[in-house]
Amino acid sequence: MKRLVAIAVTLAILLAGCQQAEVGEGKIKVVTMSPRDMVEQLKLGGIDAFVAWEPFVSEAVVNGNGKIIATSADIWPNHPCCVVATTEKDDRELVTAIVWAHVKATRFINNPDNREKVIEYAMEFTGKSREVVEEAMKRIKFIEYPDEKEFVKYFENLKRGGYLKKSVKELGYESEDDFFQDFLYKDVYDYVNSKLAENESWVPEKVNKTVRVGYLTADLHQLAFYVAMKEGYYSQVGLLVEAKEFANGVMEMEGFKNGEIEVGYLGGAPATLKRVNDDVRISIIAGANSEGSAIVAKDASSIEELAGKKVAIPGFGTVQDFLLRMVAEKAGLEITT
Repeated sequence: MKRLVAIAVTLAILLAGCQQAEVGEGKIKVVTMSPRDMVEQLKLGGIDAFVAWEPFVSEAVVNGNGKIIATSADIWPNHPCCVVATTEKDDRELVTAIVWAHVKATRFINNPDNREKVIEYAMEFTGKSREVVEEAMKRIKFIEYPDEKEFVKYFENLKRGGYLKKSVKELGYESEDDFFQDFLYKDVYDYVNSKLAENESWVPEKVNKTVRVGYLTADLHQLAFYVAMKEGYYSQVGLLVEAKEFANGVMEMEGFKNGEIEVGYLGGAPATLKRVNDDVRISIIAGANSEGSAIVAKDASSIEELAGKKVAIPGFGTVQDFLLRMVAEKAGLEITT
């Protein structure tokens, strides 16, 4: 029995050595997994680094399992991240109510006077400790609408990378400008913003509707959704919200496709990829956050030191994928799978 154990251990060591050798000099080996698994695998040594969003970045850092070697703000300032999308763009009353609640919640979060309450909400929403949440909040920009220029930049990156399987003309649009006018639907946000500028106490008329809203498990970027519920903003506009939790953005887009939800908080990456490749007819009506991701490493202290290492990302074509590729290219490193 002891001999068998010894052989197994020897084989495991040899195999690990072979896997490390496969990466090659000047290359970063990329694997995909969920951010929750990234935290655990970094701790166990299954990966050397990862690129993820909060609060998973701070969870690894606070627990002493990794350190940040680059934030997404350092790599791609103001990059797009989570958004609010809907399949009901033409229901203006509903969209106005949703956007109003989101804007009110976002302003609540960004008001320093509410800091203690916001931290409590963040802990409840994510199930993470106060220390993790406070650390994570330092790197997230909670926003009302995404930077449209940066969103187009992301779209161009997807095209160059070959991630988009259809053209906008195949989707029925004359041009990319026409596509973005429909996809990045800002009209209602502009209306809500102007009304609140005139009177910060303005509340739209009640719609008295039930709406099914999707969100991602423990994703701190989507805190505005939880705040809107806790602060009663949805009820103020006559919305009865049925919340539906999804493990990731791809599954949430399937939820849109299958008619399970009318509104969703999710990443801009799966929203864009599934909108184009699967023609899931959603429009982005608000932004949830920008930035708020980082590269976390177990031992490396710089991007250059990731050479020969295994790095996890949430998926190819995601913002986190491009963040890693941007710094790898600058450091003269090649991405391999």
